[in-house]
Amino acid sequence: MSPERPVREPSAPPSQRVATDRAAGESRNDIDKQIAWHYAQIALLKAKRNAIAPISSLPNELMTRILTIFAVESSALFNLKWTKIIHVCRHWHALALAAHSLWSYIDLSCSADFNRPYEQLRRSGVAPLSLKLPLYDEWRAGIFLPHSERIHKLELRGDAKHVIEVMAKLPTHNFPILTYLSLDLSYKREDFPVDLVPTVPDALFDGRLSSLRKLKLGSVAFPSRSLGGLTTLSLSQCDDSSTCLPQTFGDLLEMLKSSPRLCSLKLDPIAPPTAHQDFPIVDLPELDRLCLYGDAPACAALLNHLHFPPRTKIQIFPYGVRSGMDVRNILVPLRKHVRNPGAEKPLLIHIDRGPSHCTIAICHGTAPHNSFDCRSASALSLNSHPSTKSALRQISTKFLKAIPESVTHFDACSAFDLREPSWKTMIPLPPALETLFLQVHKGATVFLERETGRLTFPHIRRLYIRGLRSAEEDIATTVLAVLGTYVKARFANGAPLEMLEIGDPYYRFPGQVGEERLDRMIPLMKGDILRSGVVYDPVALKQQQEK
Repeated sequence: MSPERPVREPSAPPSQRVATDRAAGESRNDIDKQIAWHYAQIALLKAKRNAIAPISSLPNELMTRILTIFAVESSALFNLKWTKIIHVCRHWHALALAAHSLWSYIDLSCSADFNRPYEQLRRSGVAPLSLKLPLYDEWRAGIFLPHSERIHKLELRGDAKHVIEVMAKLPTHNFPILTYLSLDLSYKREDFPVDLVPTVPDALFDGRLSSLRKLKLGSVAFPSRSLGGLTTLSLSQCDDSSTCLPQTFGDLLEMLKSSPRLCSLKLDPIAPPTAHQDFPIVDLPELDRLCLYGDAPACAALLNHLHFPPRTKIQIFPYGVRSGMDVRNILVPLRKHVRNPGAEKPLLIHIDRGPSHCTIAICHGTAPHNSFDCRSASALSLNSHPSTKSALRQISTKFLKAIPESVTHFDACSAFDLREPSWKTMIPLPPALETLFLQVHKGATVFLERETGRLTFPHIRRLYIRGLRSAEEDIATTVLAVLGTYVKARFANGAPLEMLEIGDPYYRFPGQVGEERLDRMIPLMKGDILRSGVVYDPVALKQQQEK
């Protein structure tokens, strides 16, 4: 018998299938509507819950102030990273949108979004604008110049061709509240003929910038005789627009004389003074920071013709300082400045020594800094390019003899290239020196090995050693071994260290081997051993590991 075929049920007529599908669609739509309604109710409940939170009871003005503080403290005004907090709740979102000043900080380099500048302009309302405009095309500045009466801060940089085009349009606009102006034409400056000197329009300083207090110019000529009333001035490779030649020493002094309220001054470079000519002394009683680039004689001459308060922080980057003879004339006014009876006493020396340069700085605080942070924290900084090891010792000797005897800390974390003769020359000069900061590199090994055999610096009572991110583990192991021998030699000679701190933020020191070495050092110390700021206690560490 052949198998029976399955019997198919008769299919529903087309009209019935359409009705069924319509009913299923209506059912899904009803469900979607109910889901949307429930989501809306949940959102409403969340809004009510947030409304009764303690922070929501603060006045709107105070809450806006808190949002502003967060944006400022997190350095997020220009990149808008502060806006992540506006998603916390509807109330915060509404307050942030109403805080027009928070949207007025516009930096075109922070986003590739074409519509973002327009959106920020709309949300900024009538708040003063702070603009950073990198000009690599033509349209970017065109959307902002019509709002010139609102521009409070303006930075133009980028392709020199586009900066010149926008700079030429500035006199046709009014800037009644502009207090900060920065024009940098250094990028692609080589594309212009050598005899073509970009110039800031004279009309721009003909009463149009009555509120201007801070001016920063780079690779552009400007009318120096029209400047006045500034509090911040930074000039880099700038000529005098009246002659299209570098500013003379006399013109520089006249320009500075017209701005007696200067708080910050940077000059790069400085024209040398004319021989056998007398120049006036310019008084800058409010100067807080002075940064000079130029030939050593020109830097020394300007220091001798400026009168500023003892609190002024000075950075000198003289060209051609390769020996002690080159730095002598600069140190004469600097010595007078740092030894002024009204000056705050320095406590720390920072040395940044590389293959071709050496920067020596003194600071008021006692915390070590990296080379970049030290520039802002230093009271006095002098850069040089010693031609030989002997020249380095000459320069450092003259500098250390010029500073006050109050220095107690020596920061050599950036002294990667110091050798034994340099250590022997530098360490004895500060008579009150008692703390030494080292970093895991060859310079630290040289010092520890030298001291292990001679112990010529028993007045160093505190030692700090920090690991480097790039340090190999074998280098850290070597430094730790030499350190153990040094601590043992100090103890044997009756001059044990009072404190030893190991800074290991990048975990470059070996684990168990390092702990065994530290365990052997503890009985040889007069005080504590600290590891990353915590007192090293092997008993407590063992108990913690057992738990």
